[in-house]
Amino acid sequence: MRHPQILVYDGDGRLAGLVRDLAKTRSWLLREIRQAEACLRLLRRGGPGVLILKVGRDLTRELELLERVATLAPDKATIVVGDTEDSVLSGLAWDLGASFVLCPPLPREQLPDIVAGLMSRGMETHTPLESLEPSVDE
Repeated sequence: MRHPQILVYDGDGRLAGLVRDLAKTRSWLLREIRQAEACLRLLRRGGPGVLILKVGRDLTRELELLERVATLAPDKATIVVGDTEDSVLSGLAWDLGASFVLCPPLPREQLPDIVAGLMSRGMETHTPLESLEPSVDE
């Protein structure tokens, strides 16, 4: 099975900082990504994983990425994190495939617990593709 990974698509690194200790404690890979195509490549490689997607700076591009993740890697859990309480944005994120939406008034400090729960669920249901076909690294 591929190594479990947490991917963080965020411009300032704050969200990665919130889950860094969790990833280290559980021996999960933590990757900070700033390009949508790189994010999708890593998700396609397989293994259990969670994508944390910060929305708000470039909303159109971020929501497009969310939709592409849901289509190309539907087995991956996606947590959408917003800066403001916005029921329309939250609803749209759910509609586009988010597994969890974290916006105020929910505190960001809950992020490690949410990630741990989604990662545990993903590792229980994950079927390693490596046992079915040889892996090819890019």
